[in-house]
Amino acid sequence: MNKPKKSQFAIEFVILITLMLTIFLGFFAVISYRTSEFEESKKQQTAGNIASLVDNEIKLAKLVNDGYEITFKIPKRINGNIYTIELIDNRELVVTYLGYEHVLFLPENVQGDIGTGLNEIKKIGNILLISNIEPSS
Repeated sequence: MNKPKKSQFAIEFVILITLMLTIFLGFFAVISYRTSEFEESKKQQTAGNIASLVDNEIKLAKLVNDGYEITFKIPKRINGNIYTIELIDNRELVVTYLGYEHVLFLPENVQGDIGTGLNEIKKIGNILLISNIEPSS
C-alpha cells in the first residue's frame, strides 16, 4: 500500500513544480514587457523634449517685435546618442531619436534650416529666419 502513496506524492510534486515554474515565467514575461514599454516611452519622450526646446524658441520669437535675434545651442548627443533634427518645407520640425520620429508643425512664416550645434533665430518683417550657424562636429 505504500507504493501508490509514494507515486502519488511524486506526481503531485511534479505538478506543483510545473505550476510554480509557469507562474514564475508569466511574471517574468509581464515584467520584461513593461520594462521594454517604459524604455520605448522614454525614447519617444526624449524626442518630444528636443522638439519642444526648438518650438519654445520659435513661439517666443513669434511673440516679440521685428529685429529680435536669439542664438541657442542644440546638443549633438542626448544621453550619449546621436539624433537628427531638421525643418521640412518650413512647416515641420522633425526629430529622429533612436528610431523614433517626433514631428511638430510650425507656425507660418518660418524659414531656414536647423541642426545640432549653434542655431540662430531672427525676426525680420514678421518672418522667422532660422539658421544653423555652427554645426556641432
